[in-house]
Order: sequence, then C-alpha cells, then structure tokens
Amino acid sequence: MTTNNELTTKNEKRSAFRGIFTALLTPMHEDGAIDFKSLANLVEHQIGQGVHGFYVGGSTGEGFILTTDEREQVLETVVRTAAGRVTIIAHVGCISTLESIRLAKHAEKQGVDAVSAVVPFYYKVTMKEIREHYEAIMAAVPLPMIIYHFPGATGVSLSMEFYEQMSRNPQCIGVKFTSLNLFEMQQIRARCGSEFLIFNGHDEIYSGGAYAGADGAIGSTFNMMPGLFAQMYKLIAAEERPHMPTLQAMQSEANEVIAHMIQFDVIPYEKYMLYLQGVISSWAVRQPLKRFTDKECEQIKVFYVGNDVLCRHRSGTGIGH
Repeated sequence: MTTNNELTTKNEKRSAFRGIFTALLTPMHEDGAIDFKSLANLVEHQIGQGVHGFYVGGSTGEGFILTTDEREQVLETVVRTAAGRVTIIAHVGCISTLESIRLAKHAEKQGVDAVSAVVPFYYKVTMKEIREHYEAIMAAVPLPMIIYHFPGATGVSLSMEFYEQMSRNPQCIGVKFTSLNLFEMQQIRARCGSEFLIFNGHDEIYSGGAYAGADGAIGSTFNMMPGLFAQMYKLIAAEERPHMPTLQAMQSEANEVIAHMIQFDVIPYEKYMLYLQGVISSWAVRQPLKRFTDKECEQIKVFYVGNDVLCRHRSGTGIGH
C-alpha cells in the first residue's frame, strides 16, 4: 500500500519533468567537429529564456549521426554548463540494446535526471522485443525511463497494451509522444493514469496536446523560440482553463515559423536561425543532412528579419551572424 509520504515524494519527483524541454541541437564547426563553445552558449541562452530542461542527444541533436564518444561528450558539456539549474533527460536510444546500455551507464555517471530511448527501428521486431529492450536498459541503470514514440521516423507504432504494460513498471515514468494523433495521446492518459507523464512532441500542436493530457513538451523548434513556448506552458499551468484566444494567438505565432521551416529542412533551418540570432557560430550540419544554397539562405534570412518572434529570441552575445 502506498503511503501519503511515498505519494508526495513520487509527485515531487515527477514535477521536475513537467514543463518545456528543448530537444537540443548540436552546434558544429564547418569541418564537422562539434562546437562545444556554441553548445554551452546555446544551453545558457535557453536557460535564460525560461525552459525547464533539456532532451540531449535525440534526433534533433543529430544523435544518430554522431559517434558514441561524441554523444557522451555532448552530454557532458550540457550537464557541466547547466550545473543543476534545469532537468536533463539523456537520449540513449540506439538500434543496439548493448549500445543503449553503454550510453545509459555514461548518463548515470553524469548525474542526469532521466534517460530516454527511441524504439528499436529498422529491424522488424515485435512489441515483446521492444519491451525487453527497454527493460534491459532499465535493469542496467536505476534512472527513470521515458519512452520515445516517433512513428513518422521509426515506422513503429506502439500498442495501447504496450503502454499499459510499461506504465506498470515504476521506473518507466512516461513517453515522449511525437505524433499528431491526439486521440491516441488522450487514450494513453486515460489508460495509463495521471502519474504516467506525456510529453507533446510535435510543437505545432502543443496547445492541443496540453488539452489532450500532455504534462509538458519536448520540442525541436524550442531551440529557436524557447521563450514563446515557456510562456505558453506558464499560461496553461496557471489556470484550469487558460484564456483560449491568447493561447491560440501564441500557437499561431509559433506555427508561422514552423510552416516556413517545413518548406526547407528542419535541422539546418533551425541551426541557421540560431546562427542569425547570434546564439551559435556556424550552422554546419553533418552529412547526409542538407546544406542550403545561397538563395535558400537569403530566403530564410528575409523571413527572420521580418518575424517578430524570432527576432525577440536574439542572443545578447552576438557570436553568430
């Protein structure tokens, strides 16, 4: 039987995972080496804009293009720079369970707050193998686990039975739900209970995700406009029924940027915006990701100059363009 003290402690621990978590980009030099100085500057900029934490080493961070050593070095830089001021979730997902365990053990040594892992992809495995993959990682480290559901990238759709089974494991505290299916999100909430955390993963529907039961969000575009989403979360958390026109207007501001971004390519676009905002020193990406032409760069720059949200998020350091 759970005591009131145990319930209070559990809720306090979960409260650290509610809010806006930036899925951090990994800044790079033109030669492809990681730009650790810009990474530290990005972390400081984000904290200054009010984010509640970071999701490190995910798809936005080019985690599957980095070497394992580089993934570890990126996490070390983020942990050292954040210095305990925000919650840090380390993405340790790999196709290989053993490689995921290696990254999880490293993350534990760094003192992160939780680990997360994308479902194993490419190979056709069943829900049983996916569950055993997560269970093996959790058996290797005592950290909380957050499932990473991204069917648009992995081609894997998780069943409701899978979520219910995982939610019964006290170490599995929630899911990063990167899908536009808000009905499915609501069903996870209904079937897994209020203690199972749900992070909205598609930034363009954050306000809708919050109403469908999301406790917060882990987002890629938070790199470019963290303050806007932090304000949205504050508005949602402050009232049972936040002022809808205000929330809709803020979501529309974000979506204007997202609608422009998807005409290009997500990761290089976000890096170029951070470069224009003066947050990072280069917008370089790793192959095989796209490099923009001069014409495309000019189109993005024109949009940036005319967009109030992006201009409001400029850095005071001016290390970029």
